[in-house]
Amino acid sequence: MFPLDPVSYFAFLGSVFVLALTPGTDNIYVLTRTLSQGKAAGLLAASGIALALMVHVAAATLGLGQLFLSAPRLYEAVRYLGIAYLLYLAYGAMTAAATAPEIDERQHGPARHRIVGQAALLCLLNPKLLVFFVAFLPQFTEAARGSMTLQLFFLGTSFALESLTVFVLMIFLVAPLRGLLLSHAGFWRWQGRATGAVLAALAAWLILSEL
Repeated sequence: MFPLDPVSYFAFLGSVFVLALTPGTDNIYVLTRTLSQGKAAGLLAASGIALALMVHVAAATLGLGQLFLSAPRLYEAVRYLGIAYLLYLAYGAMTAAATAPEIDERQHGPARHRIVGQAALLCLLNPKLLVFFVAFLPQFTEAARGSMTLQLFFLGTSFALESLTVFVLMIFLVAPLRGLLLSHAGFWRWQGRATGAVLAALAAWLILSEL
């Protein structure tokens, strides 16, 4: 038997689609990596975020999200750690743009094997996601349908897979623009500064959103 009510499940998928398109740290990081290093780098970043989402899903399924709800200081500590990591990435992007001479495509940005780790860590250090899952996923469950753990895990896995699908579509839509930008002199320096500014702005937004 399908673990969820089909109507509720499709409503859930529609909500996830809108959420995946909403500007945030995850999809903006994926897009900046796509523009700076190409389609493959964007796909690696999207994969790292999808893996981190599954960690959040497992934690929410096990009830760990309740820990953040009952321990606000721990929540704040993790949140500010994530903001600090965003600022660290912003500084790295701006420093590379300011100090590098003419950088070619193969040298620009972090090594591709590090992109998955950076993307995953960026997502993992966002405690709002875990709290969001705890608050959002149960809205689409029904006690009559059996195991709540199974329903929550199914919903969370669907969230991660649909988000990954949306990110991949975004990557394929944005990647062609990169070829046009590469033809302009000084693109790498501009891109590095722009990436750093976007990441710093996201960090500032996360700080101000709680004030």
